[in-house]
Amino acid sequence: MTLLSTSFRTNYLHTYFKTTVVIPDTGKTDYKAVWLLHGYTADDTTWMRNTNVEKLADKYNWAIIMPEGRNAFYTDSDFIPYYSFFIKELIPKMQGLLPISSEPEDNYIAGVSMGGYGALKIGLENPDKFGRIAAMSPVADIENFRNNPKSPMPLNTFDTIFDSTNKIHDNQLTNILDKVDATDQKVLQLCGDDDFMHNDNVVLKDKLTKKFGANYKWMPVEGDHSWTTWTANVDGVFNWLNK
Repeated sequence: MTLLSTSFRTNYLHTYFKTTVVIPDTGKTDYKAVWLLHGYTADDTTWMRNTNVEKLADKYNWAIIMPEGRNAFYTDSDFIPYYSFFIKELIPKMQGLLPISSEPEDNYIAGVSMGGYGALKIGLENPDKFGRIAAMSPVADIENFRNNPKSPMPLNTFDTIFDSTNKIHDNQLTNILDKVDATDQKVLQLCGDDDFMHNDNVVLKDKLTKKFGANYKWMPVEGDHSWTTWTANVDGVFNWLNK
């Protein structure tokens, strides 16, 4: 198993961003790739700290790519034009550096919390790049997340990214769903029954069910909004990605 820690200067962000990668040592030149996105206040090492990423990479013979997202909500803003960086710079960079396939059916995107939101946003808007999407306890309604007293994100940080009512509207997942065409993508969503965003996730669940039908899976799980819940269910998520 090879563990890589990369850092490169980006034209979009004008600074150095990190990405941690795990690749099996089986000599393939076109590994399937799982792009794992972290949540708020985390970084590119968070998945390694909380789950056995190397074991998962070895089990499925997949490359696992864990980019640094900072607190940008995987969204373009004056703060950080992260979405454009991810699509136009990070993906081509990683596909040029690593022995991974560029075919959408070989690329999966998944995340937790803010990263679950990012996985849905990026995946749904780019079906030509990702064949499967897995969102674990995603921020299903960004406006409710902003106003929820249990939200860990300060209002001024949120408002720096989503700085207008139009920006909030355009980046709501339910509104993004209205704009995208149903494709052959497969989508999985899970949320703990004691998660402070459970109700928001149920609303999104109904919308995803209508849009994707049999290509959508809701995974009901016990637990709150924490790595205890996500670690307990990551094997099930990867089993689903492998179907």
